[in-house]
Amino acid sequence: MADPNASSWPWRADAAPPWARAWPTVFQWAPQALSQPILPGWTFNINSQNSSAPQTEAEIVQKHSYGRQLGRIADALSALIEAQKPGLSRDPRLVDFREMTQEIAQVKLDAAEARVQRLLADLAALKACRDGRYERLRDALREALD
Repeated sequence: MADPNASSWPWRADAAPPWARAWPTVFQWAPQALSQPILPGWTFNINSQNSSAPQTEAEIVQKHSYGRQLGRIADALSALIEAQKPGLSRDPRLVDFREMTQEIAQVKLDAAEARVQRLLADLAALKACRDGRYERLRDALREALD
């Protein structure tokens, strides 16, 4: 087995050439780990332990996300609740469900507003460039809004 103290640069700082000895001070400011999450908070864990047909489920989710599936189920259930007798709508489970759907609708509205705000900021940046793109996009938006 090799002696760890006998190894040379880059493992031993005292064996490094003079130009490389300054690097440790530069690297002390660098992050120790680099990662970029994609879809933070999302997990896709379809396997044979939690699905009897994981490939089929993956194909379904690819076509209709869980959010889309739940949204359609919520819409259908809301329609059924509205069609029932008035007294049934006071059931606490249905009240909770309606509150949840209202909260989801508010989240969607907030997200739409945030997207429009980003669009306005992007348009302002294009306007500052004054290269014609702003005018084309402004005109296209006006046409789409009329």
